[in-house]
Amino acid sequence: MAVGFLSLPTELLCHILLLLTPRDLCCGAIPTCKTLCYAVQNSAHIQYKLELYAQGFTETATLDSIGISRKMHSLKKLESMWRSDFHVNIVFQAEVTTSATHGAQYMKSGLWWTRRDHNLFIQECNPDIKLFRTWPSHSLSLRSQHILQSVIVDPVQDLMVVVSSPSPHVANDADQDHCVFSMEFYMLSSQLPHPDSACASLECKHTAEVPAVYCVVCLRGPVIYGDRIVIPYFIEPHPGSPAIHIQVVDWRKGQAQSFPLGQQSGQLGMSRHFHLIDQQTLVVIGTNGPITLYTLQEPDGSPQRRITYILPQYSLPRPFYYVVHVTTSFRGAAARPDLMPGYVPSLEPQIMVLEVVLPPSPVILVIDMAIFLQQAVHLETPVEIPWSDWGPHHTWCFPHHPSHRISVFGSRMAYALPQDRTPEPGERLEALSTNDRFYVHIWDFNRRAIARSEHTCDPDSPNLFVRKPGRLAELPLCRKITSNNPYIATVCHTSFSTRNFSGLFLDQDRFTMTWLRSGSVVDIQVVSPAHTEVGSDPTN
Repeated sequence: MAVGFLSLPTELLCHILLLLTPRDLCCGAIPTCKTLCYAVQNSAHIQYKLELYAQGFTETATLDSIGISRKMHSLKKLESMWRSDFHVNIVFQAEVTTSATHGAQYMKSGLWWTRRDHNLFIQECNPDIKLFRTWPSHSLSLRSQHILQSVIVDPVQDLMVVVSSPSPHVANDADQDHCVFSMEFYMLSSQLPHPDSACASLECKHTAEVPAVYCVVCLRGPVIYGDRIVIPYFIEPHPGSPAIHIQVVDWRKGQAQSFPLGQQSGQLGMSRHFHLIDQQTLVVIGTNGPITLYTLQEPDGSPQRRITYILPQYSLPRPFYYVVHVTTSFRGAAARPDLMPGYVPSLEPQIMVLEVVLPPSPVILVIDMAIFLQQAVHLETPVEIPWSDWGPHHTWCFPHHPSHRISVFGSRMAYALPQDRTPEPGERLEALSTNDRFYVHIWDFNRRAIARSEHTCDPDSPNLFVRKPGRLAELPLCRKITSNNPYIATVCHTSFSTRNFSGLFLDQDRFTMTWLRSGSVVDIQVVSPAHTEVGSDPTN
């Protein structure tokens, strides 16, 4: 006698339902079927899977040995961490002495680093270790007549990549392959060649179009996602506007190949940004220009333009530019499992924040990166999508000042503002003064978390933290990019000094701030919400 699907034992039903995606579990017939609803609600594994989906996280191998109840407990703790206004406890603080020249600062998985005067300074922000290392310029082995272009650091993969290019050189023959970049692969922890790379060094080649003296211009970047590195560049001199190329590198296999990107350098301006969303998806953002999505085709990584997202066009007396904030990638084999968090942001709810530095009224544009994943990227013909078809539905727009520091982790944005209350819709705040206090606001743009808050909160309660940006009417530009999508706003009520404030870095359960003091001293302070166990690790 045949047995119906709903007549199967609950345990077997749960095993079958676990094969479905969280999206499938939340829609279709399952929510309306009492038998399936009962199975879902009474399965700890399904509830954990749905909670991961709701919070926008992916579990890493760090949690493989942890039981399901402890996983759910740690996940719920993460959710409560930023769900209400809070004060903080100090997790770590240190003074770091670097060179006198100030350079860009970076932070990932508890490691802070900066490169100044060709020296690399690394601080491990762990209260039990407090390790500080310096890589002097002479230890970064460069070939003779080469210029240091960039240093790529990925703490989780214990990887440092030194990228250099030759001085202007002669290509005597057209169609001649010549070296445009040399790459050296080191272990970040030991300064030894990285054992997971097929070669300690790699030459990246480019085919000369005509005999000439060539100079390599490396654009903003490079960018890394797991095994893949993309280096954007162009060659000078070149008749007209030089074409942009990319080197697509597999650093583990020791392979590199050059491809034209199909854009001229003049089309994108000098302040272009490149971001790898995943191993196969590259997004290019140009000054005053559109956002262009490419797929990197297997097996060699050749780029194919798929979609161009048009941004509003403005006629302004002065030029403007973008500053881009995204989450760094956690993809790749974890050579340092101690630095890999138990949960990392999944791709769908992540955000990209564009600071539109636009005098006299700068704004920030928060983009839901799900649009880059949901669109049909296997189109035969590239398409353009006008702002009206994607902007109002997938963005948030806020007034801004460049002194208000920004950091992004997953769907959340940390924002340094001069007041301890959430700005009113459309409210423009003054700049951070040089000798006052600032407050760190945490804004969450995860649509599933927002829907949950709207469902569970009392609309009459003063603790309702779901907000909307409101309308900006200062300039015709602002009206063009205004959207009215909800977001969750919380604020840290502990204030911090604006004097010499230089960096803000958001992590999963904490944020880090830095101050540049007299000359070469950097103060680093890591804090975590006070209503959670400071420094707690779900793997313990």
